[in-house]
Amino acid sequence: MNSLDPKRYVINNVDALLRILHADPRYALEFRNKAEQHITLKLRKKFFNTSPEGVVDAFNNALMKFLQTRTFKDEGFQHGQPADGWTAQELAVSKLGGYLYRGSLHELIQMHRRTRHEVRWAGPEGDGGQDDNVFSDADDVGDPSPFADPAHAYEHLSLIKRMRECLNKLSDTLRATMFLYLDEVPMEQIARQQDLHVPTVKSRLHAARKLVAECTRKGMD
Repeated sequence: MNSLDPKRYVINNVDALLRILHADPRYALEFRNKAEQHITLKLRKKFFNTSPEGVVDAFNNALMKFLQTRTFKDEGFQHGQPADGWTAQELAVSKLGGYLYRGSLHELIQMHRRTRHEVRWAGPEGDGGQDDNVFSDADDVGDPSPFADPAHAYEHLSLIKRMRECLNKLSDTLRATMFLYLDEVPMEQIARQQDLHVPTVKSRLHAARKLVAECTRKGMD
């Protein structure tokens, strides 16, 4: 293996992962940074009026609960694992990454429940009386296609519905720009498609985010 190639580890269960994270701090840091970057980016696009710090806190809480409870199926590590093991970045966007996304989303929703009583999280079907803080099964909170918008399971949330209503109230130009951005179209490509300069696209997105945040906040007060 080239010395510049990222390290790979065969990981078959949570205990093996924890041993690797303790033994290789660089691998642990790369995994954490990639997971945080990917997960918080998606959450910030969905929760416009939540501070970046709040989103990071939700991710950190989900990660800590995972490390403490170790509730993740062994099969989740084995799904799609290369023969020579996971790199830190690959692991961060694997099914484990999808699991942490759902945990972070749950934490963020719990934060909104504490501050906005009208937001309710019903939990996955068949959740029963399970404690909100326990993730007992990867099937309950995992995403079969990691990061493929698993938030569709929470369409009933008043917050998300309100945000979408506010998005639809934007002017045609702002709405078109915002939807391209939410579809993860690169900024330069949005500029080309709309015959604009990149700074203009950024300005439109800033205006759209501000309008949606204000509209959503008014609806919740």
